[in-house]
Amino acid sequence: MIELKQFQQKLVDKLLKFTAPGYGVDEMVIKSPTGSGKTITLLDWVNTYIASTHDNVAFVWFTPGAGELEEQSQEKARHFPSIQAQSVDDALLHGFDKDSVTFINYERVIGKKSKAMLTDSERDNLEDKIEKAFEAGRHFILIIDEAHRNDTKKARDIIARFCASKTVRVSATIEDPNQPDKVEFYEVAEEDVVASGLITKSVVVNEGLEKYLEGSQDISAEFELLFGIAEQKRREIVEAYTDNGVKGINPLVLVQLPDKSDAEPELVKRIETYIQEKLYKTYEDGKLGIWLANRKRNYLDVQQLDNEVEYLIIKQAIATGWDAPRAKILIKIRENMGEVFTIQTIGRIRRMPEPLKGHYGVEVLDNAYLYTFDMDFLNGAFAQKGVGAPTPLMNRKDVAKGFKLISERVFDLHEGQDEKAIRENLYQGLVREWNMTEDVESNKKKLENQGLQFGTSVINTYKQGRFDTLGHSDRLQDRERQVEADYRSNRLDLLHAYHELDRVTHLKVNQVEAILKRFFMKNERSKNHKLLKLTANEWTAFILNNWRTLREVFRQVDIQPTISMGLVVPRENDFYIPETERYSYNPKLDQAESVTNVYTGYTNSVIKGSEAERLFEEYIESHENTVEFIYKNGDKGSQYFSLVYQTASSSHHFYPDYIVKMKNGDVYIVETKGGETAQGQDKNIDEYASSKYEALKTYLEKYKLKGAFIRDVAGSLRYLNEGEWQDDMAAWHPIDDLFGF
Repeated sequence: MIELKQFQQKLVDKLLKFTAPGYGVDEMVIKSPTGSGKTITLLDWVNTYIASTHDNVAFVWFTPGAGELEEQSQEKARHFPSIQAQSVDDALLHGFDKDSVTFINYERVIGKKSKAMLTDSERDNLEDKIEKAFEAGRHFILIIDEAHRNDTKKARDIIARFCASKTVRVSATIEDPNQPDKVEFYEVAEEDVVASGLITKSVVVNEGLEKYLEGSQDISAEFELLFGIAEQKRREIVEAYTDNGVKGINPLVLVQLPDKSDAEPELVKRIETYIQEKLYKTYEDGKLGIWLANRKRNYLDVQQLDNEVEYLIIKQAIATGWDAPRAKILIKIRENMGEVFTIQTIGRIRRMPEPLKGHYGVEVLDNAYLYTFDMDFLNGAFAQKGVGAPTPLMNRKDVAKGFKLISERVFDLHEGQDEKAIRENLYQGLVREWNMTEDVESNKKKLENQGLQFGTSVINTYKQGRFDTLGHSDRLQDRERQVEADYRSNRLDLLHAYHELDRVTHLKVNQVEAILKRFFMKNERSKNHKLLKLTANEWTAFILNNWRTLREVFRQVDIQPTISMGLVVPRENDFYIPETERYSYNPKLDQAESVTNVYTGYTNSVIKGSEAERLFEEYIESHENTVEFIYKNGDKGSQYFSLVYQTASSSHHFYPDYIVKMKNGDVYIVETKGGETAQGQDKNIDEYASSKYEALKTYLEKYKLKGAFIRDVAGSLRYLNEGEWQDDMAAWHPIDDLFGF
């Protein structure tokens, strides 16, 4: 048996109390850092419970799909003598026997396209086996591993069929639901896990990168910079293991790709080529591995401490629950700036390879190492440690049962898109904004005077430093690098810029690239629309150093085009307020239930998107005698109420914030926006507000409904629903005039 750390034993004791007869609640939520050994801890609790109580119980352990977590957990369970570990396939054959622990991958029961998904007959068989367990007087205790994942209606339906007497939810990122009368919350402190030696003392970010840059000014490609310094660190770790008598551990470098990438085949090929041709590690010699959904080589047993794979190409999706304690280094390849970096991803490199020994007392062996040029790599982690938590499932009140509106949708948002017209709009926008002419030399001087950067050097920033716990990650420092641009080597950097620009042009990446070359690169084949004539490397530096400025010009062109896109007629669908809904809420706030909200259990602690939303909900609640209900709309998905508006390059869905029905039958559609501070500072950050405003006005007139855009100013609310959009709030009216209160 494994000897538990003190904090683990404390959790086991707590779980045994929780599952004892007569305990006050039937659900426990456990927040435990990645690498804290939660699987072993939970198995020890289950083993102890079975051995000591002789209860007629069967445990069911749910895991998310990525990383084959259920197989890892099931294998670990075989080391606990009182547990009868089995898979869902075993359960289909033998049922849920006493003392059994059935490990179920969510993909088997709720997956949409997994080959391993249960057939309809197997699903019926599973329900039959559950019923037979009930007939035998057996009850179920459920463990929901990585509970922040798969919190969907389908998952909840499957869970509900077991009618569990106790449920334990575990995750590194889950928050306190703040429902002490129903759910107990328990948190394992990250500091205790570090002190126990189970995870590294620190995560060291981009260590030594500035020295490597100083000595390699001719190297500009991210691959060369990141892989070069990472390989140096890997060799240093190998040497330290040898010097300190640590045998049988081959340090692993994880190369993480973006989960969603338009250029994944090209990206993978470039990485493979570099590792094989520059680092001399190949698939054939067993030192290179890949584990993607559609490609797998040298990935079996890669988690074993002495496995010969030194570099493993993965995606973030594999991060959840996957266990490879010999992973010491992570290279995060970025492509688009929206890619988040999660706590689980950091956790992949934080586990110590020999948990019984803990820390070695050697600096290079007791830390984990991250190399990335992604300035936003902690955004996802910070978001996950925020105050937001999902509400319990709320039911719609009967008062809105038959309520219906017409919702607008467009299947193809790019329908009617004219690339030539978009190109002309962008060109005219640049000419107008920058005062351009056909004289490219004069244009260059004008742009230099406006602050745009020219030359062949690329200036980027990156993070550097170390942190022991996530709460201390804000101590990382910003550093700057300046290297010579290279059209081919900077391909990944250019992809970042293209993705940022395709968000405002709504074109494909290759179309964005073609337009940028047409406007700014010296090319005899395309002489029209030429604003600059830069060499390939000058053009590369120009795009990488100035894409943010280009993005703002392109955004304004999208809102106010020279040539308008052809009208696209949206499809009309019946919209009914969803029968059930969840929102995010702040569990640290006092909770007062709303009388006017359409859902039972909706409280004032539900997180609002703005001050205007908060004030508006309070305003409606203060008029409960005349309001029948208020519905807070979702912001994405066909199940929510949407309108369609158009810009220069595309159609877009717009989800108004609120639907309000009055007791006299009047229906209001309301969109809130940031207003003004008491000092007159504009708080509206939605560049497309005027386009959405026109779409709402058209809809209200078509269906004879009421509504408006509402903004806040100095704690009060004002509205606009007639005439053209006005940024100046002096033209907006007091909200009482809208509702007639």
